[in-house]
Amino acid sequence: KDHLVYALVTTGHKSGGFNDNLGDLGVAPTYRPEKVTLYELGSKNVFYLGGVRTTLNASAFYNDYKDQVLTSLLSVQQALNLVVSYSYNAADSHISGFNVEGGFDLPANINLDYNLLYLDAKVDKADPIQDFRYQADVAPNDAVFRSIDDKRLPRTPKWQLNTSFSQSFDLPTGKFDYVVSAGYRSAQFMTIFNGEDFTPLTVERRLDDRVDGYWTFDLGAGYSHGTDNKLRIEGYINNLTDAVHEAAIIITQFDNTRFFTRPRTYGARVRLKF
Repeated sequence: KDHLVYALVTTGHKSGGFNDNLGDLGVAPTYRPEKVTLYELGSKNVFYLGGVRTTLNASAFYNDYKDQVLTSLLSVQQALNLVVSYSYNAADSHISGFNVEGGFDLPANINLDYNLLYLDAKVDKADPIQDFRYQADVAPNDAVFRSIDDKRLPRTPKWQLNTSFSQSFDLPTGKFDYVVSAGYRSAQFMTIFNGEDFTPLTVERRLDDRVDGYWTFDLGAGYSHGTDNKLRIEGYINNLTDAVHEAAIIITQFDNTRFFTRPRTYGARVRLKF
């Protein structure tokens, strides 16, 4: 009951459709249904390591996509300043990797938990797609169809790590607890073109869609009064180092618009049960 090995094969699909929001262009490009098959092999375990209760779960997976559908913002008409959501088939692609998670129940009510994820996410074979970072009626020589073969899928960092260290103390009047957590995301791209500039003689910085890897740190602590936990007081600090990074990037003919993660945020909560 403390050790489990499993193998899994599942399939799924999403229906196709058409882009009917291109204004007066008179076209409604279609996209085909998306299909995916997932292959996964994993193991879940609980055991004691030097007297310490230990949890260790691991899995390896491979998502095989056929006609995967991606969505981007497409700038289509300068006169109307029209930017629309445009869906298209990224053709055959895969998302594979492995996940390791677990924890240690240490003495003195200390818990150490972690989750490590590795991703390999690329387009295997695709029809060329229009370079939506340019507007056809403004830069027709650049808004042409480009190959996205072997491009990394957007927002898929190779490495992701989450860890937490927590502890609780019994006090004469209640219980005190705290948690320190850290997270890491390696570098990632925000568009399917992976920041590539197809006209290197005129470097355009607005095409840069790479977000470098970064760490985040959070703190939290709380006090529960009495044995019934009817009164609880908590304090927290999220993004302790006040490091702000891009959460999304939108690139059109005239813009490189960036949405950022939250800055350092701190506060307190009081909970009272009647």
